[in-house]
Amino acid sequence: MSIEAVPFKPYTGPIDTGSKRYQTAKAMMEEGKAAGSEEKNQYEAKLEELRMLLRMLGRDTAVVDEMAKLYEGDEERTIRNLMGMLDEDGDRLNCYGVAGMDITGMDPSTHQKLIDIPEAARQDMFDMAMREYIRDNGMSSGETDRTAVYTRYQLSVEKSERLKGTWTLQQYEGCYNRAFYTLVKEANPDWQPGEKFDPAILKGVTREDVERRIVQSSDGRSLTLTSGNAIDIKA
Repeated sequence: MSIEAVPFKPYTGPIDTGSKRYQTAKAMMEEGKAAGSEEKNQYEAKLEELRMLLRMLGRDTAVVDEMAKLYEGDEERTIRNLMGMLDEDGDRLNCYGVAGMDITGMDPSTHQKLIDIPEAARQDMFDMAMREYIRDNGMSSGETDRTAVYTRYQLSVEKSERLKGTWTLQQYEGCYNRAFYTLVKEANPDWQPGEKFDPAILKGVTREDVERRIVQSSDGRSLTLTSGNAIDIKA
């Protein structure tokens, strides 16, 4: 089953100014104000020019004052909108409502590491990869349940493990697909991804079959298949 993005919802609970969620949202708001200070100055200068013009024409300048209020906005509403993007620890939520997935400014080496992945999550990935490989004839169609598989895994583990675990699960996914490709090519050397193939070629292959041939790369940061045949299918 595919998963859809979580609709954005502003924070509606009581505002605790001492909470991490509020403090992070406040800092984000102040950062946004600082970044937009030059734009704000230019906007205010244009408003002042408009006021002067209206005065010269003998017109009321109240409309300009209302325009200025629109730019300033509602601080509480802004805070609530920003808090809605964060969890209780002040960590950003991604569009699927999962915290701990923000890699902004992060050195890739800190999260591109291999960790243990629960068997259930690996099986979930294997089943999805097999199903979609057969359905799409070894190509990516754009219609995929990958996000649902990753999100289920991410929500099943501690937040501190989610980035490294997602990286590791991606490595398993790649190995599964490479194993499927090798099996189909062995059965039909002229086959090319995108062309139909007999699904029976993959009948009987299990996750365990593939994982027996998975090894770490020399740098210890990725997974690959051993050389030679991708897997040995049990009779």
